[in-house]
Amino acid sequence: MRQGVPPIDESLLAIIDIGSNSVRLMVVRRLGPNLAAIIDEQKATPRLALAKDADGFLTLDGFSRLVQALQYFRDVAQAYHADPVIVRATASLRNLANQQQVLQEILRQTGLSVTVLSGEEEAQIGFRAVQASISLTQGWTMDVGGGSTEIVTFTNGELVHQQSFPFGAVSLSSRFPVYKDMQEWVAQQLSGAKWLPRIPSQGIALGGSARVLARALQEELDYPLKQIHHFSVSTSVIDAWLAHVAPMTPEQRRKIAHIPKDRMDIIVPGVAIILALLQVTQTEQLIVSGFGLRNGLLLDYLGPEQTPEFSSIALNSAMAVAIRSEWPLDLAMQLQQQVAELGRAVQTFLGWSPRFLELARTAAILRYTGRSINMYHWDQHTFYYVLSAPLAGLSHQEWVQVALIASYRSVKRLQKFWSPYSSIVSRQDLAAVRQLGVLLRLAELFSPPLMTGVERLNIQHAGGQLTITVSGTGISGPSKDLADLAKEIKKSWQLKLVVPGLIS
Repeated sequence: MRQGVPPIDESLLAIIDIGSNSVRLMVVRRLGPNLAAIIDEQKATPRLALAKDADGFLTLDGFSRLVQALQYFRDVAQAYHADPVIVRATASLRNLANQQQVLQEILRQTGLSVTVLSGEEEAQIGFRAVQASISLTQGWTMDVGGGSTEIVTFTNGELVHQQSFPFGAVSLSSRFPVYKDMQEWVAQQLSGAKWLPRIPSQGIALGGSARVLARALQEELDYPLKQIHHFSVSTSVIDAWLAHVAPMTPEQRRKIAHIPKDRMDIIVPGVAIILALLQVTQTEQLIVSGFGLRNGLLLDYLGPEQTPEFSSIALNSAMAVAIRSEWPLDLAMQLQQQVAELGRAVQTFLGWSPRFLELARTAAILRYTGRSINMYHWDQHTFYYVLSAPLAGLSHQEWVQVALIASYRSVKRLQKFWSPYSSIVSRQDLAAVRQLGVLLRLAELFSPPLMTGVERLNIQHAGGQLTITVSGTGISGPSKDLADLAKEIKKSWQLKLVVPGLIS
């Protein structure tokens, strides 16, 4: 068994989310209590919000599209031997006049039992996904669906108020042909909500409209980090983008604005709803969450069976990613402990914040994830692996910093990896990243497998000298590598490294 982690379960489960615009499948491999990895996702777009008649009944055509999607997703889940298959519905089925008849017929034709979530449950589940993936302070989250919009407010990272509003991107798409009218109407619905914070520190959007907005802006800006989660954009940029996209034809939205075909007609109302809340609450910046309802449902299923290894979202996320690599996790965990010990000894002297040292510990856990791809060019593969991994709890600037620290071998290679991402991590920040990369290299030289027999390190620095005394039995270590690293420590940390018995 690998230290610090329960045995890998290897069993799979499936989650199906029936929304008002789309139906989505997520297949997940359980790795242990509170640990899981998404291995497949599928999507269908039956547009159920537009498949109700004047009396609120789901039409036969809409029902047929829904059943067809569910039958396909059931078959995919069975191909994976996924068990259980969890099916939840939101506003798509919540307000149907013939809801019970629809649920019974779905069960008869597909064998799938569907649970319909209340608006409050939907809001709470979506918030839990955000809470587990972004370090929260004070603000709001908004989930714009096809037929409803859920808003949660939070303080000190804890839910304070939640409310479901009976409008969404699909339901408003035909009601207001002019987006400014739609935006003003939504603002009126929200302005009476006295519980909404004003000028919050965080405004977070989840759901399809937010994700499509983020992807479109990244394409337009030629943004180098292709990650939706924790993408941040100013309200003024969103306002200008919406004004530019709203008059476009569907074909122009697809080709010029990088909007997928199934979102061309509802992206304007979806973003207009988000923009209305940003303006009502005077929020200057929007954070997009790549984690949403399905992730929250997964967390609910996994349950609080075990306390997380760390109190940090970033460290726990890195551990979940590292579990899937070939590198032994116990060695990765020992390395991050050594980084923490060495880092605390020089933290004040070098002016590192606790958060910055946490980034180095996160990078330590991910240090060798690229080795399973190519042993000789592991640093290159670690860098790109970290950038593409499903990490949480990191801003995009921190994400790139962690990738640079985890892959650090030399200043020259650091410059090469950093160059395409200079718009995210500044040259000024790069000097501090180099310092933490040096810390990680130093820590690994005192950690197995590079050094064995170490029982304790005594770390002292005074008079421009860093002295590390190694205690243990049968110690063997790479003295030449230490001597080479001492030169970097002199340049980067302005300290002379002395290791009695190894280098002086």
